[in-house]
Amino acid sequence: MLWRRVIMLGIFVLLTLIVVITRFYLSVQNEHWDANSKAVETAYEKTILTKATKVDSFYGDEPFQIIRGEDKIGQQVVVWISDKEVHTEVAAEAFTEDQVRETMLKKDPAIETLRILPGKLGSQYVWEVFYKKQEAKGLRYYYDYYTFKEGTYIDTYRLSLQ
Repeated sequence: MLWRRVIMLGIFVLLTLIVVITRFYLSVQNEHWDANSKAVETAYEKTILTKATKVDSFYGDEPFQIIRGEDKIGQQVVVWISDKEVHTEVAAEAFTEDQVRETMLKKDPAIETLRILPGKLGSQYVWEVFYKKQEAKGLRYYYDYYTFKEGTYIDTYRLSLQ
């Protein structure tokens, strides 16, 4: 009889823990999901975007929600949304993510690209490339920036060794 009570208590504690962790996760993520939803709504209202396919957060000089999607005729567009501005670019008129990847491979085949994301650096709309590279002294992470439209190299930020 005692082992049944221990098993029942264990199941109760486990289920309670699962419920608490799930509710905590949802409460933490709701703010992020709400910000993404508001950014998409703003993009629908203020730009040519009619279908959002991906939303990312970019944190530079000011935070942006980056929305990728399509306009009403099916063209791929990228929209930058911040508290201060809304900016739209037609993807076909810009350097593509694949071209950025290709540029990084040409730069150094030994790097491992972790993320490529549109963003804004100063007053320029950019591609931000986050990558890592094994060096003689250890693993190092980098951010490279390329102009969004032309793919011209702007700068590299080097993080400390790992």
